[in-house]
Amino acid sequence: MTLRGKLLLLSLSILALPWAGWKFVQQLEVLLRQGQEQALLASAEALARGIAVRPGNLPAAGPGWYVHQLDFAPRLDGEAGDWPGLGVSRYGFGGDTPWLQVALGRASDRLHLLVDVADTSAQRGDAHWPADLEFDRLRLRLAGPSGELLLRLANSESGELRVAGEDGLPPPIRVEGFWREHAGGYTAELALPQDFVVRSLGLEARDLDANGVRRLAGSLGTVPDALESWPLHGYAGALEPALLALAPPGMRALLVDREAWVIARAGHVRSDPTEGDLLPWRRGIYRALLFRDSLPAATEAPDARRVDRPEVASAIAGTPQVSWRRDPSGARLLLTAAVPVKVEGQVRAALSLERSNSEVLLLTDRAFSGLLGVSLVAFLASGGVMFLFASRLGARIRRLRDAAERALDREGRVTPFPVTRARDEVGDLSRSFASLLDQVAAYTDYLRSLSGKLSHELNTPLAIVRTSLDNLDSSALPDEARTYIGRARDGVERMGNLVRTMSEVTRIEHAIQAAEPESCDLRALVADCAEGYRSLLAPRALRVELPPGPLVLRGAPELVVQALDKLVDNARGFCPEQGWVRLTLAAEGEGARLAVANQGPPVPEAMRARLFDSLVSLREKSQRAEGATHLGFGLYVVKLVAELHHGHAEARNLPAGDGVEFTLHLHPLP
Repeated sequence: MTLRGKLLLLSLSILALPWAGWKFVQQLEVLLRQGQEQALLASAEALARGIAVRPGNLPAAGPGWYVHQLDFAPRLDGEAGDWPGLGVSRYGFGGDTPWLQVALGRASDRLHLLVDVADTSAQRGDAHWPADLEFDRLRLRLAGPSGELLLRLANSESGELRVAGEDGLPPPIRVEGFWREHAGGYTAELALPQDFVVRSLGLEARDLDANGVRRLAGSLGTVPDALESWPLHGYAGALEPALLALAPPGMRALLVDREAWVIARAGHVRSDPTEGDLLPWRRGIYRALLFRDSLPAATEAPDARRVDRPEVASAIAGTPQVSWRRDPSGARLLLTAAVPVKVEGQVRAALSLERSNSEVLLLTDRAFSGLLGVSLVAFLASGGVMFLFASRLGARIRRLRDAAERALDREGRVTPFPVTRARDEVGDLSRSFASLLDQVAAYTDYLRSLSGKLSHELNTPLAIVRTSLDNLDSSALPDEARTYIGRARDGVERMGNLVRTMSEVTRIEHAIQAAEPESCDLRALVADCAEGYRSLLAPRALRVELPPGPLVLRGAPELVVQALDKLVDNARGFCPEQGWVRLTLAAEGEGARLAVANQGPPVPEAMRARLFDSLVSLREKSQRAEGATHLGFGLYVVKLVAELHHGHAEARNLPAGDGVEFTLHLHPLP
């Protein structure tokens, strides 16, 4: 990965800023919600205290019967089809699996009862049968202004309901009803007289199985077989004005009894004033991210007779509670607070207040919009700054790399290295490179001039040694001493050859620097040289391949001849006496290609790139003994001549593997 990419990747750490801001928005939203919850709880508690001041319309303490207000009087036929909302409006008795279910309703000031008993072992009888006989029956206890009345209800078969007093005699009031048998038991439906006022009611069901075992269910007391009367209550319209006056505007208030039956309702949740201020998709995002803990929408209808909510159940148990939930349409969130209504320390009812949370969404949107804008500007600004910094730093490093690659030219000379005045690490690195290359350049210049200095300094000592050997040779010496003198003379001659070779290389380097280009016919030049090489290479065969016509090249012909001499001398040293040497000249674009191939051992692949360096030689001792000592300057001179002509020199093994070919690629000089 590039430095720019790494810095841009590093800039992604700025994303921690919007993440921290989002956490702040979440915390702010939690605080806002807590503030709204506390405010709504305070309003609900104040309203509950106002209602408790006048408890006359509240349900009495202890168990009671909720009487539903019926829109019309149901037909007395033992069927529940004409009782609206009966599925959730029944009282159940008889343990975890109730076998006695009771519903009460009022229509035209007349009290109606619907009793359903699950009984698969029918032990029926009529109401007027003697009391000491055991059979399935219902007992009804009524309390009114004129006292209490005990009634017995029983039928031996489906038909008009038979009613008798506790003593089996006809009752003092006329009770209409119907008894209907069915596969799972029986249903009794009855209506009390219109002018008979009932303030409390008790109901008991007795059931006998085939073995005569009796079971009881209903409004029973703690004393065995004691039938208690529970007070009646229903929807109290008289409480609506008080609720409406005390409840804050824009909220819905519900008052329920201890069984969660609605006894009064007032007000409604006002429409969301911020609906047009927030786009639907933004509103949906806030609800999905901030209100994930909200409850699902309430399933009951707005005019439901019973409220089945956890916060209401908690308030009935005596503990205030709040909850967040979606409204049925899903367009907004509703906050509900439920508190108990206590009179003299006893829970008589529960009050629920509900409102919209539009302010929370609006404040959250404002905070989030500001955070998003600041984060976006900060991210773009920091990303842009980092991008510019990375681009500039990358460009400086690329310039430093390019300068390092151009530090040495093709001839091995050190080129000037650009130095920057920057005070950072890249500037320090650039100055360190420049200082190092200055030292390399000084050492390279010293090595380049070393051969000339050595040849100059060694000429005088060699002349002294040579003169001394000549004087000793003219003196009378024993034969053993003359042998040593001959060896010394051979060593002096070899050293002289070394000095001459080094001087020649220095001279050629100076000649290359001072070369004056001229036009010449390379074909004629190579042909003349080839004739002179035949005697030198004998008995080796010389093959010459020249172009058919003149090949004119503007260059330094004398230096080309010297390079050709070095290549032919190199071929002579490696080619066996029965081998062959091939000299080839051909046109190559605007320049020429001059190649010398010879039969002999191939060049190791590891040495091909180093053959044209100074002081590199592959000659063995046996090959060096045939002629002058070789220091590896010949091919180095060939390289210098090729580079003078803006070309290059190369070596390759022949495809057959029986020899080597050295090639000069020459281009015309300006």
